[in-house]
Amino acid sequence: MPSKPPLRVWALTGPHRGDNNQVLALAEALGMPFEEKKLSYNHLRRVPPAVLGPTFRSVDARLRAQLEHKPPDLTISTGLRSVPVVRELKRRSFGRTRAVHLGFPRISPRHFDLLVPTPEYPVPDAPNVLRIPFALTPQGARTVEQSDRALLSAYPRPRRLLLVGGPTLYWRLPIEGIRAAIQHLAKVSEESGGSVLAVGSPRTPIEVLAAVREALEGSSVPFLFEPGDGPPAYPALVDAADEIFVTADSVAMVADAVTTGKPVGLVPIAKSGLGQFVMAIMDRLRPGRRLYPRDLRFFWSTLEKEGFSGTLVAPKASSPPDYAKLVAERVRQLLESPLPATADRDSDR
Repeated sequence: MPSKPPLRVWALTGPHRGDNNQVLALAEALGMPFEEKKLSYNHLRRVPPAVLGPTFRSVDARLRAQLEHKPPDLTISTGLRSVPVVRELKRRSFGRTRAVHLGFPRISPRHFDLLVPTPEYPVPDAPNVLRIPFALTPQGARTVEQSDRALLSAYPRPRRLLLVGGPTLYWRLPIEGIRAAIQHLAKVSEESGGSVLAVGSPRTPIEVLAAVREALEGSSVPFLFEPGDGPPAYPALVDAADEIFVTADSVAMVADAVTTGKPVGLVPIAKSGLGQFVMAIMDRLRPGRRLYPRDLRFFWSTLEKEGFSGTLVAPKASSPPDYAKLVAERVRQLLESPLPATADRDSDR
């Protein structure tokens, strides 16, 4: 009896490092061969997925050819931009392609075989929704270039690393708060030894980066400031750190920090003007309900409840489960289950 051909798995990646880390973490945890489909998008990416529907039209024309082959058995995706692509693959496969989406697609969970949101997203409960406390991220040893390792070895331990994110719809990074965080880390290093490392992200405003540099240069401790381009690379900084502090806006960087098992502290952020206005109204009208499209307060409360992070003054180490493996096990069960009876559940818009 001939053996079954191996399942075809597509990992759909895009322009954002944090999103790609999630997709690849799950693809690798599955333990089966997969193809990474690197996508970029045109102006149609701004159209809401529910309006755009199943289509490849939002993908840059030069990259569409890689999607035109026979649809895979499984897609792994995240972010809004991939949603029309996933729906089109399901349509072309007559519902045979299983779709796993990480995060909040801003359409009903019924369009996916498995939806994996983190606590800040207002995703309704459903049998195919699997909630996890923080974003998936590769666990275990990180790939670090020897040149980066050598560069970072010059900085005395303990190395205190600050990961700086950026503003979101309802939250901003207060410059005085970030400056105070650097000053606190520098003071601790002055008193007990060690060094301070700081790295920005693509979302970090220039004025925040400038404040970080200014605060570091005003200290007397050994420091390294990396605005976000490297060297050293981001994984090398996380690997070299003894304690990690993260601005509370970044779910992806918090996940990177927590999964190291090192002490982690959240650096508070502040409500934006819009955040103050919306929360004042919605918390009165719908108390205890998540704001649309994401409510970081629910993410922070989950971290605290699970004991996964501490504060700037008292960072906390933890040993979280490998959520990529847990989600991968659910995906394997999905792949072993019978296909739905309907030819194409995704044909309705």
